[in-house]
Amino acid sequence: MKTIKKLTALILALLTVLALASCAVASTTDAPESSPSAGQSTPSGSEKAPSSEESPVLPAEKTEVNLAVLSGSTGLGASKLIVDAKEGKTNNEYKIEIISDPTQVIAGLKQGKYDLAALPVNVAAKLYNMPDVDVQVVALNTLGVLYVLEKDGESVKSIADLKGKKIFTTGEGATPQYILEHVLKENGLTVGSDVEVVYRATADEVVSDITNTANAIAMLPEPKATVVTKQITTVRYALDMTAEWDKISDSKLTQGCVVALKSFASEKKAALDLFLEEYKASIEFINKADEAAGNAVVAAEIIGKAPIAMAAIPKSNLVYIEGDEMKSVLGGTLSVLFAADPKSVGGKLPDDAFYYQK
Repeated sequence: MKTIKKLTALILALLTVLALASCAVASTTDAPESSPSAGQSTPSGSEKAPSSEESPVLPAEKTEVNLAVLSGSTGLGASKLIVDAKEGKTNNEYKIEIISDPTQVIAGLKQGKYDLAALPVNVAAKLYNMPDVDVQVVALNTLGVLYVLEKDGESVKSIADLKGKKIFTTGEGATPQYILEHVLKENGLTVGSDVEVVYRATADEVVSDITNTANAIAMLPEPKATVVTKQITTVRYALDMTAEWDKISDSKLTQGCVVALKSFASEKKAALDLFLEEYKASIEFINKADEAAGNAVVAAEIIGKAPIAMAAIPKSNLVYIEGDEMKSVLGGTLSVLFAADPKSVGGKLPDDAFYYQK
């Protein structure tokens, strides 16, 4: 009898222990979840209020960069960059001005209005030799962009065929004059006695000469040359002056570049290097000469119509050249210009400090 009582007491004790354990598990399961510890994710659907120690992640502050580009071929390669800047898609915060007169760009660089500018290469050299502004060339953007056009005929097929002709052109005292005279000279022709050259102040004046002169011959840069051939169907491309240069010279012909104020290059080097990356990408995009490139050129207000832009791009010889290759190519062109007239490059050839190196 005692044994039965002891067994019954033991069973009851066991049941009590099991009941208590079940209550403990239930209480743990029903309790609300604690907030996740650091490094744990918040469950889906729940909202976690930021702690007082957390701060929102903000985008890196962009550097403001003031850029001037010339209308025409010198500014053509920047078209995609200009469009991207308007849409806020660039790594720098660009303020870009498109200017037709290089003297305005020179004045802006002297005043510190621009950090960067696209310019003819001889103007860049002149700036470097001026005492009141300190610049470096950071990239080349175009090779040769000059073409001899002929209206109403096909009498000009070589440089020798220019003998006894009158040529309307622009660029007196600038690279077009020196390039034309150098090519003529190396082919045995002299301005004045063999070839008459009539300089005009603007390309539009040359277009007027072509329009109103029978059998007119003119030398114009891109994209103006393309515009003329589209407007006047009897005007054709007669000579590519870049190809003619290549026949008589060991160095490439280059006409356009980008310069930076030296203070900008040294104090904001990271921003400059970002610009060079974006500028290179812009030139590569435009060089495709497809519809997207044509539309970008129009949106950038460099050329008014996409079909003309698409036709002009392949003849504009857009390039991106930097570093040692830039120094070699530009040095060769400047040496020829200096030999023709030292004043064309500011009286002396720029030294090595002229050339920016990353």
